[in-house]
Amino acid sequence: MRALAGRVDVDTNNLGVSGIVTSDHTYVHVGVVGDGGPQPYGGLLSATEADTSKTLPATYDRMLFGKALLLGQSRRVSKDESSDESDSGRLEPASRIRAVRFGGVEMATWYTAPYPEEYSRQRVLHICEFCLKFMNSAFVAWRHQLKCPYRHPPGDEIYRKGALSVFEVDGRKNPMYCQNLCLLAKLFLGSKTLHYDVEPFLFYILTEVDAAGCHFVGYFSKEKRNASRYNVSCILTLPVHQRKGYGHFLIDFSYLLTRAENKTGTPEKPLSDLGLLSYRNYWKLVLCAQLQDPPSNPLTIDALSAATGLTSDDVVYGLEAMDALVRDQRTRRYAIKVDRAAIAAELDRWDRRGYVRLDPSCLVWTPLVLGRSGGINSLSA
Repeated sequence: MRALAGRVDVDTNNLGVSGIVTSDHTYVHVGVVGDGGPQPYGGLLSATEADTSKTLPATYDRMLFGKALLLGQSRRVSKDESSDESDSGRLEPASRIRAVRFGGVEMATWYTAPYPEEYSRQRVLHICEFCLKFMNSAFVAWRHQLKCPYRHPPGDEIYRKGALSVFEVDGRKNPMYCQNLCLLAKLFLGSKTLHYDVEPFLFYILTEVDAAGCHFVGYFSKEKRNASRYNVSCILTLPVHQRKGYGHFLIDFSYLLTRAENKTGTPEKPLSDLGLLSYRNYWKLVLCAQLQDPPSNPLTIDALSAATGLTSDDVVYGLEAMDALVRDQRTRRYAIKVDRAAIAAELDRWDRRGYVRLDPSCLVWTPLVLGRSGGINSLSA
């Protein structure tokens, strides 16, 4: 082997192979040595066909490429800036879920929820109505339905009357079910932020009971340890079950538990639009029921609060909505005005709807007491 300036020549007579490689890589010949000299590519190509000098970009070609590269970069930057100005404040949705298939019914979603990425790519999300497991295809949901062991929420049944049943589910004992429940609720509640930290909460699930099992209707949750007197942290009725009085039933049930604890309570703020309307209507109706047959002893806001479980602020709001709170201009003192005709008309309007009613005698429930260590202990009856 000889190394010369500008090229490397290899001449191996025993192998009959000759190769010439120039230092600037502009010309390569490799062939079999014959009587007429080296033949390119083993004699398969002629010398003209094997010439590779024209395949490398020349200086002029490189200059044209550089100009095109700079022009493309400038256009891309200007396009990004214009799109940022026109789309300022608008982000691409992180989820493509537009509907959920739940209990044989497809419901359009109102908001997005932080489901895992492989499920957020689907337009329709399939959810088991018993265990709330979410799936990304109808076939997987059908297979799951055949072997799902649940036919009711994984908790204690604390209320049953007719076809309605309420279960109490502890977020510490059943975290997976409660997390799936929070993700489902986020699809219909814009103000909900809790998804995975479910251990400090109790969930009360309202179901419709038939031969197939207990079908999910709605729920509300509340904190186990709460110093703000909140008796509801989140409340939801599925859209397919709305306009049936179930929202009023859940609110009434939350105050029933509050009265059983000998406390007063109020929902956690802020409320959704539908939740605020439901609570305002409930406060007005429950005060109408109390004022329909007022007691002989003096009627005060504190007495109404103790009888209904509402906080004093909510009692005042309900009385103002009924035009039942009046003020004496001279003494500057307030009084409760009872208009029996208006109260009877309001209660009759609600009765004509035929919504479900809560029966307090059907409640079988014992409050929970949290010890200093944070453990949960049942309060003896």
